[in-house]
Amino acid sequence: MEADLAALFDLTGRVALVTGGSRGIGRAIAGGLARAGASVIVAARDAERCEAVAAEIRGAGGSAVGVGFDLADPDSLEPLIEAALDAFGHLEVLVNNGAILKPHRIERLTPEELDLVERTNVRGPVLLSRLALPQLEASGRGVIVNLGAVAGHRPMRGLGAYGASKAALLSWTRVMAQEWAPRGVRVNGLTPGSVATDMILPADPERRAHFVEEMAASNLLGRIAEPGEMVGPALFLASDASSFMTGQVLVVDGGLMA
Repeated sequence: MEADLAALFDLTGRVALVTGGSRGIGRAIAGGLARAGASVIVAARDAERCEAVAAEIRGAGGSAVGVGFDLADPDSLEPLIEAALDAFGHLEVLVNNGAILKPHRIERLTPEELDLVERTNVRGPVLLSRLALPQLEASGRGVIVNLGAVAGHRPMRGLGAYGASKAALLSWTRVMAQEWAPRGVRVNGLTPGSVATDMILPADPERRAHFVEEMAASNLLGRIAEPGEMVGPALFLASDASSFMTGQVLVVDGGLMA
């Protein structure tokens, strides 16, 4: 029997928690999952910005709440899960998008920055996934989507700490998939290429224009992506459209690594 295409991507009745959801890729994914029918917890350090994004989602007819938390602080992770359950009662989807960059050459990278990158980009998502596991398992259709980065596949000067952290998270993605498949939870990664977000774009207009031109020239499509272009891939991984997929990394980079 042929699958109902609309049903494959339908998240009606499901609850999704998106970290780093107050801006950039996370904000776009949170809105996209809501448009697919999910109730969404928008989570990041700035509680006001999270609630503003949640209010936008509600204004468009969706269901969402904003929650402030610190991914680098283990003590803030369990309250985040509790807030999600208080709001919606269950959890089916966890999108580990929250991360920090710290773009320094090795000799300029301080021990404190290296530790913060590891705590935010690796330890935080791993511990949050572990805390979410009982709810994801209980749902019978639990999904985790871990956001990677090209620097996690291809080492880049100036992005040593960030790239190493993303490589580690992608390794954890496969381990989670192996260990949690028997519990009915699928785990996949999503690696975006260069995306026009505040995280990577220089504030200075001249430097920004040069950066965009340089990044566009580095991939086959000759441009950088908009955050909304990550919504389709994220929805695919979060929905039944990818029901036979786990332990994999979907690369959406405009052909940069082709």
